[in-house]
Amino acid sequence: MLDFLLSLLAGWPAILVTVVLAVYGLLKNNYRYLLGAAILAVPFSWFLSGFPLVRSPIFLMPVLIFGAAWSMRYGREMLAWTLAIPFFLVVILLLFALGAGAS
Repeated sequence: MLDFLLSLLAGWPAILVTVVLAVYGLLKNNYRYLLGAAILAVPFSWFLSGFPLVRSPIFLMPVLIFGAAWSMRYGREMLAWTLAIPFFLVVILLLFALGAGAS
């Protein structure tokens, strides 16, 4: 049961839901969806960074989405998109890294 919960919070389901929430929040100019995406991004970003011994700055990914939510809250849509782009690039990099490792 614990493995199932870990895969939901730190696996691809969490990553996909986070990306969907972030994109929806950016497209609809709603900071609440971005805030939900940032909260959901915390477990898998810490897991990917090698927590508890932090080996990479990936654990800061939720800060980018929190910043995008803050920017969206105060009407700075361009800044919100700019802060969210590195998050999406990290997810794409992870997708390509796993795809290259499988072949």
